[in-house]
Amino acid sequence: MKKIMIVDDEYVFAKNLKEYLDRVGFSVSICTDGAQALDLIKEEKPDLITLDMRMPGINGYDILDQLGDKPESPIIVVISGIDTDETERRLLKMGAKAVFHKPVNLTELVLSLKVLLLPGVDE
Repeated sequence: MKKIMIVDDEYVFAKNLKEYLDRVGFSVSICTDGAQALDLIKEEKPDLITLDMRMPGINGYDILDQLGDKPESPIIVVISGIDTDETERRLLKMGAKAVFHKPVNLTELVLSLKVLLLPGVDE
């Protein structure tokens, strides 16, 4: 079972997303704090992270900057209220594999997650 970590300071959003992803067959954890997320990512070694950009303290940009596109890093999918083309291009250059805007279409998100988690897709 593929492991997904939701990193988002909006607990209700993260909880609802977790419940949905659990129902479609993923193993999902939640982290609502950027600093804690960096430690948990090392511990839990998720296959994929959904990442919010706007969080207090260590934000999504900081996390993306530290994890980036390193071979040992999990796949990073941004889910955020940020919606400019320029920002989306920047996030993809920083190593995100996909960018979704809130409110997110859950069907599209799940399809993308499944494709990104297929063997060989991210290589």
